[in-house]
Amino acid sequence: MRKIIAFTLSAIVLLCCLSGCGAKRDPKYYGKWEADYMTIDGKKYEDIMLPVGALFRFELTDDGKVTWKSAVDNAIIQNANEDKDMIWKNIEDNRIEIKVTDLSGKTEPQTMELEYIDDALVIDMDSTQVHLVKVDEFSEIDPYLINSVGSAIQNFGIKE
Repeated sequence: MRKIIAFTLSAIVLLCCLSGCGAKRDPKYYGKWEADYMTIDGKKYEDIMLPVGALFRFELTDDGKVTWKSAVDNAIIQNANEDKDMIWKNIEDNRIEIKVTDLSGKTEPQTMELEYIDDALVIDMDSTQVHLVKVDEFSEIDPYLINSVGSAIQNFGIKE
């Protein structure tokens, strides 16, 4: 009888230890997130040469992985996730952190905080905020528009 009680207590302690270890992730963050709009100095933009949803789109998984999903069909951009480890975790109520680690060791890890506000994830960088909404599928972006914008930037640069 003592062995059964000792085994049961050991199992309970082990389960408590295991459940206390590892990051707790809120399921409301699992899935695909795409920019709906951004504000710069208080002015709202849905397009900046391209829809902002083409520029900011991420998939957050339940195991803490982050994948950046580009709308641009370009081998260099599509491979942006290679040699990078991107993870996310809850840091407090309604806040998550995304950490990007360069596996080659060329750059220091970088972190970005996102706040959950009104069913959106908001990236706040100084006077710029990006508002991402959860989507079932990423929006289709016209490839001709993307190519046109890319050509314009390459040929003429960006002037302020």
